Amino acid sequence: MIQISELHFTTEDGVKVLEDVHLHVDRGELVYLTGAAAVGKTLLLGLLAAQTPPQQGQILVHGRNVARLSRDKALRLRRQIGFVPQGFVPLSRTTVENLLFKLRALGDFREQAEEKALLALEIVGLLRQQTADAAELSAVERLRLGIAVAICNDPLLLLIDTPFDGLGPEDQDQICALLGRISDRGTTVLAAARTPLPTGAQSRRVLELVDGRVVER
Repeated sequence: MIQISELHFTTEDGVKVLEDVHLHVDRGELVYLTGAAAVGKTLLLGLLAAQTPPQQGQILVHGRNVARLSRDKALRLRRQIGFVPQGFVPLSRTTVENLLFKLRALGDFREQAEEKALLALEIVGLLRQQTADAAELSAVERLRLGIAVAICNDPLLLLIDTPFDGLGPEDQDQICALLGRISDRGTTVLAAARTPLPTGAQSRRVLELVDGRVVER
């Protein structure tokens, strides 16, 4: 599902952030990418999401070479990737309307969009809060909503950036369990997180970004 080889990335001021990165993630696998702040985890997710063009190396997502995609093909690939940014901020609408806004923008008819939205809310455990004001959700509920928005169109790949910050141990383990359920449904999940990882994540495959390279832990 994800195949990265000889990936390098240098900032405009000459700082090497990624250096000879190699990574393979199978379809339906849940992987945690750890590392200190500002080591390149968010950058790597952006490269995989086709939001940032690679400078050198090869990135294959679902068999497609991200570096060689046309603008239209890159847009189609991004529609197959769910992305939850760090500190996800919902729209000032109800919970379900956050999902409907995305699905209608993708071209779904109202009835189809509503069906997908309610299914995603059920998966993340927010079905009862579908009419709640998204701005009034708790921190963990906002994260759940961000995940619901990311998966409502049934993407092949879910990328989530720093999901555990600001959450207590119990909420962190619940999010770990949720990501596990999503991967069990066949979606590949790559979550970037700072260490130490929650207890619920430690049974999964863990990678670490160190000095620009990805190593197995």
